[in-house]
Amino acid sequence: MRIALATLHVRPSAQATPLAAGFLAAALPPGERRELALIDLFPEQSDGEMVARLTASPPDLIAFSLYSWSRTRLLALARRLRTEHPSTILVAGGPEASADPLGVLSEGGLSGVICGEGEETFRALLEPLRQGSDPSGLPGLTWQGTDGPVTGPDRPPAEDLEALPSPWIERVLLPPAEGGVLWEIARGCPFGCDFCFDGRGSRGVRHFSQKRLSAELDLFVRAGVSQVWVLDSTFNHPPERGKTLLRLLARKAPHLHYHLEAKADFLDRETARLLSRLDCSVQIGLQSARPEVLRRVHRQLDPADFARKTHLMASEGVAYGFDLIYGLPGDDHRGFEGSLEFALGLSPNHLDLFRLAVLPGTPLHRQSASLGMKAQKAPPYELLSAPGYPAEELDRSRRLSEATDLFYNRGRAVAFFPALLKASGLSAVPFLEAFAHWAEAEGALSPKEEKPLPSDPQAILALQEGFIRGIFTERGKTALLPAALDLIRYHFNYAETLLGGETLPPPEGPKGPDPWQSPLRPSPQVRLVDFAYEIVDLLEMEEGGVDLEAFAGLFRPVGSTALFLRRGAQVVCESLEEGFLRLLRGCDGIRTPREIFAGSLSRAEGEEIVRFALAEGLVVASEKGNS
Repeated sequence: MRIALATLHVRPSAQATPLAAGFLAAALPPGERRELALIDLFPEQSDGEMVARLTASPPDLIAFSLYSWSRTRLLALARRLRTEHPSTILVAGGPEASADPLGVLSEGGLSGVICGEGEETFRALLEPLRQGSDPSGLPGLTWQGTDGPVTGPDRPPAEDLEALPSPWIERVLLPPAEGGVLWEIARGCPFGCDFCFDGRGSRGVRHFSQKRLSAELDLFVRAGVSQVWVLDSTFNHPPERGKTLLRLLARKAPHLHYHLEAKADFLDRETARLLSRLDCSVQIGLQSARPEVLRRVHRQLDPADFARKTHLMASEGVAYGFDLIYGLPGDDHRGFEGSLEFALGLSPNHLDLFRLAVLPGTPLHRQSASLGMKAQKAPPYELLSAPGYPAEELDRSRRLSEATDLFYNRGRAVAFFPALLKASGLSAVPFLEAFAHWAEAEGALSPKEEKPLPSDPQAILALQEGFIRGIFTERGKTALLPAALDLIRYHFNYAETLLGGETLPPPEGPKGPDPWQSPLRPSPQVRLVDFAYEIVDLLEMEEGGVDLEAFAGLFRPVGSTALFLRRGAQVVCESLEEGFLRLLRGCDGIRTPREIFAGSLSRAEGEEIVRFALAEGLVVASEKGNS
């Protein structure tokens, strides 16, 4: 039986791993996997391209994994497949199918829907299909029978996760060298937040064994994986389990970058220290800084304790971010502003900001009518209005969220944001509201509806610089502008250098014709950046948190040019002396060092600079010089 397991990813990225499909495939006996294909689909493909991919080797059965972001597109695709390939069996599973099996079945022209965890049901479904018999009544399955849908009894989640073969160990999924993987270490959730679908019907949380995790981690290391997204909504619950995991990661693969999700309640000094031994980022679900709002959705928060726990992370140098939701029952725009102010006051590296989604299958969805909430009937199920949070106020929150995302997240502002606030005399929310107004006038934000935000780092830098010029001028802070712009530019170039290529010395040292007489060009990874102040002075003050007013009072804007390059995970930033600057500015692939220096210093001095620049990989011989 030929089977295609289709996954529509959010976008091409290191996270685009068809993990659910991989688990389904791994659950089948090895002999049954020979005619099975995992098909990756992406939003930019047309429906025709997707159909062609799915039917290139005409399958007998196509199965889709449905999520809120993929339901509409994939069910439209299923309807087209039903018309063009009427004999193909079409099946769907995933959160959307589990929450709304009858709706999914009717909307997509499907043959059947798998509810809950799919491995056992999928394996059981294939047996009657191979025999040409009716699978109606199987546990965990809703099937389109001749007289209408037939829903079988619930299938409980697997008691023993070890009974589910690993798609990694079974080599159904192959970890990509230098790429990323999704790594499921647990299923379910020990908590019961009313807005969340995670763990519904899964009897709490179940964990994969340390033995299995160790084997999978070994496989990732051998494959040369660079990033791992750890799929566990609260890796640090219970705390000792989280610490055991962190020790395993540090022992086996401390060089990989890990993305983890944690609950602040269970953070302690030991966990923070263990995290500091890893290259990692930790996302923490705050959702709201208002305890009375969170109680209504069965969450708890002690703001002072939350702040203490995140300060533990900061003191150990651990990168962390927060999730915030606007639109929760009992909240309003002013409350969201307070939550955002609280969150930014803790200097997270990233903020994920969401409008509330009233997801089918959650308690909040069942209670929405009694709570007076109106939400979209189709994905993404976003809140449209609620008592105390009318549509126009939700739009204000959206606008503030987009401004925060643009300036703070995409603008990588965590390191310089406090200095800008202090210098401007504004707190975080009024500052970002002012940026939203300014960005709307520039066409970067829409006042009425969502539009794609700028993503090009250079364009975002220009927006930040333009806004700072305007707000500092408006508030009579023009004397601080050069220092403020230097600070922003330094962090922009630091981040771009860290994300860019490495500058390495030649493996065997400089060689070839006389470099003094040969055209040279700068290494493509090296960055030269002009600053108003001496950059060394700015960096020395920033170690304790730069105060722009104090800095401008101590130093004069004498100007400097800094060299940025990366060595391993370290970014080097050095202020250039005149000779080095002359060489690096003058290297155009045509002129020789003799021509660049042109008598400005002795040949001995010039050759010493050239030899050092070549040995460090700062400049390389031009193609013209090697031809």
